[in-house]
Order: sequence, then C-alpha cells, then structure tokens
Amino acid sequence: MKLYRNSDAGIRCLSIICPDGMTVTYDFETDSSLNTIWYDYPDMRQSPPYCEAVDAPGMVLTDTMYFEGGENAGHFFHISKRLFDFNDLEKGSIGTIVLSVDQKILSSICGNGTTQDNSINFILNKEQRVISYPDEDFTGISINPDLNTEEFVKVSGYLKNKKVALNQYEDADTGWIFCNAYDRDYMLRDVNRTQGMQIGITVLLLGFAVIMTLYTVRNMDKSVKSVVEGMQEVKKGNLDVVVPVQSFDEIGTITDNFNEMTVKVRELIQEVTEAEEHQKNAEIRALEAQINPHFLYNTLDSINWMAIEKEEYEISKMIRNLGVILRYSVNKSNQIVTVRKLSDWLEKYISLQQMRFNDAFSYCLNIDKDTYDRTVYKLLLQPFVENAIIHGFKEMESGGFLQIDIIPAENGQGIVIIIEDNGKGMPQEMLKCYNDREEAIKDEGKSIGLHNAFSRMNMYYGEKASWNVSSMEGMGTVITLRLPLPDDSLL
Repeated sequence: MKLYRNSDAGIRCLSIICPDGMTVTYDFETDSSLNTIWYDYPDMRQSPPYCEAVDAPGMVLTDTMYFEGGENAGHFFHISKRLFDFNDLEKGSIGTIVLSVDQKILSSICGNGTTQDNSINFILNKEQRVISYPDEDFTGISINPDLNTEEFVKVSGYLKNKKVALNQYEDADTGWIFCNAYDRDYMLRDVNRTQGMQIGITVLLLGFAVIMTLYTVRNMDKSVKSVVEGMQEVKKGNLDVVVPVQSFDEIGTITDNFNEMTVKVRELIQEVTEAEEHQKNAEIRALEAQINPHFLYNTLDSINWMAIEKEEYEISKMIRNLGVILRYSVNKSNQIVTVRKLSDWLEKYISLQQMRFNDAFSYCLNIDKDTYDRTVYKLLLQPFVENAIIHGFKEMESGGFLQIDIIPAENGQGIVIIIEDNGKGMPQEMLKCYNDREEAIKDEGKSIGLHNAFSRMNMYYGEKASWNVSSMEGMGTVITLRLPLPDDSLL
C-alpha cells in the first residue's frame, strides 16, 4: 500500500472493512495502521463511507469530512466500493474498501492554487454543503439557506464590494456542483470598453448625421425658396424668369422642369398669338370675299334660263352644277356629311371641271357601298381633287385620268380615300414636305392648297388621321388619306 501511495501524494488513507467489523487501515501520512485519521472510529462500519457503500452497486463518492487530532487533522473526501468473491458471488460482499483523499486534490483541480483576486472555484453537493473551498475553514459546512451562493461568497471574504456572477455545472455521476464565482465588472471590462468605444463612435456618427442633415435641409430650403420666388415672378406675368439650379437632387429636377415649363409656356403663348393673328387675317379675307348667296343663286338661275331659251343645254348643265356646288360649299362649310352626299358633290364638281378643261381628262369614282353612311367633313376632299386637276393635268390637252376610291379602313373604324392621277407629278422636295406632318400642316393662310387641307385634317382629327403622298415627275401622284370616324357629338 505504501508503494501505491507514492504514485499519488493526495491519497491519505486506505481502509478495508469486513462485514464482521474487522478493519485493515493504512495511513500513508503516518506510515501506520494504528495512527490513522479513523482513530476516533472503533467500528469502521459506522463511518459514512461504509454506510453509503452498503447498498450502492458501484463506487461511492463521499463528501468532504473534517478530522481532528493533531497531525491527523484535515479535510478529506472518500471513495468507497464493496468487494466480492467472483468464485462465490452468492456469499455477497466480503468487504468494503475506502480510499481517503486529501481535499487539497479537489482544490488543485478547481485551480485554487493560483491567485484568485477576481474569481474563485469551489464544489458543493446538492444539499448546498461545501465539498471544496479555497479557504479550508469553510470546507464541510452547509451554506445558510437564507443566503444564496453569491452572498455566501461575499460572506466568506472573497470578492467583497464587487458584483458577483456565478457559473455552475452539476456532474451527473458524482452529484457535485462545480461553481465558479467571478467579478462581473472585471470579466466584462473588455466588453464595457468596447461598448464605450461603440457609444463614442455612435455619438460621433450621430453628430455627423445631424450636421449633414442640417446642411442638406439648408440647401434644400434655399433651393425651394428660389423655386417659389420664380413661381411668384411667373404669377406676376414675368415668363422670362430663369431659376438657377443649385443642386442635383429632386429639387434640382423640379427647378429644371420649372424652367422648361416657362419656356414652353412662352412658346405656347407665341403660337396662340400667331394663331389668333392668322384667324384674324382669315376672317378679314372672308369678309372681303363675302358675296350674298341669294344674289349669286338668283343671278345664276337667270343665266340658266337665258341659256335654255337659246338652246345652250351644255351651258345650262354647267350653270346648274355650279349652283349646286356653290350652295354645297357656302352653306356651313365645316359641316359633316355622309359619303353618299360627298360622292354626289364630287360627280358635279369633277363634271364641271371636265367642261372647263374641254374634256382633257376622264375620271372614275369607286365608292364602296359599305362607306355610304359614314361621314366626313364636307369640303375636306375639294383641295385634293382641285390640286390633281389644276396642277396635275396642267398643260395636258387630253389623256388625263383621275380616280377616286373610298373604301372602309382595315380595322373597320374609319375610311381610306385614295386620289390618284396620271398628271405631271411633283418634285421630291415638295413630296418630302407633304409627308412630314409638322411641315405639311404649316398653313400660312394665303391659299386653300394642300397645306391648308392637311392643316384642316389635323385640326379635325388630330393624330388619329394620317396621310401619305407618292409621286413621280411625269407619271402622276397618289394621295392616300386615312380618316377615323368623327365624334358623334359633331353630327
């Protein structure tokens, strides 16, 4: 046994207790079987390690006990186990072995051999009895139930005036609770330092954010005031105001849009002024050219009867057609009529032009019956037909041919009108101008030619109407008009 003790200096005593009370004990410290820590136990069967091992199936760990008596004084815990004869197991236990170990072994396991200014380690059992403690005076005592573990640590003289935190681990095999009490502030010093730095950085960032916000708000307020002042100037009628762009944010975009708006308003006012001037001139020309319709109709009727009396029936036919044409043209020229009435007027108008030009051309009207009841503005086609006859057949004594087709549009929502002639055609510069919508609708108010006709189409139908002009010099011209159905409220 002495040789075994040399392998671990923590073992104090080894005892073998037989069921009949016979005991063999050896104390490694006193090197004696008589002078042992169990001196005060004449019957070892009354010792706690033996009693706890009687009914235990395996090894038993007994809590630290304090022994008095000079050189045998100290705190020791015990490991005990029953012994059996494997050749005669029915006989039961033949003895119990008890190994007594110095509590200092537990203290070294807990690390209490080092300086413990900021933390201590100790062991408790489930009944809150101290198994191992840095101060051996507390080993073996039970903690006052009125105190929690943290308060007990302070009462024991450790971690005074500090915020004590506790970590615990309960070992399932031994039932012991391993405790670590530490100074919370000391352990969290790095965390607190980091938090302080974070708070400082946060304050700096907040300060920077406040400064940037104030700067941004100030600039925005300045930009808004500049835009408002510009609006006040526009309200007074000053459209020449230009608001300076002081930023490139949303306010800057508003400023740009405001400046563009004032420019467009000036342009629109200029266009309206010019339109009013054109309208005024047109009204003056209309007044200058105004003729009393009744006087004109009565005069033509008198000439017609004179032609009949002299048996000039061709002249009479021309005068009748002219009367119908004039009556059709003068009476509400912007009125909407059906294609049926328009085709009747076209027959008379083209027939009269044939007589005028001594049958230098022939014509053909192809009117799809599905378009008879559809409507158009009554004098919309007159400039196109007149242009084909007067300019297309100019200097032609014979062989001219004019064809007019009126068919439904592909989508069924309008009509397509095609005016085709085999006249002299038109230059490419003029063709390019007519096919450019913006150039084509420029009506200077000096004639009722194609510019006037395209301008009226744009005025009547807007973007819903379209046209295309195809022409080759010496071969003829084809004008294709695509008209939507007019608003029923205009009928």
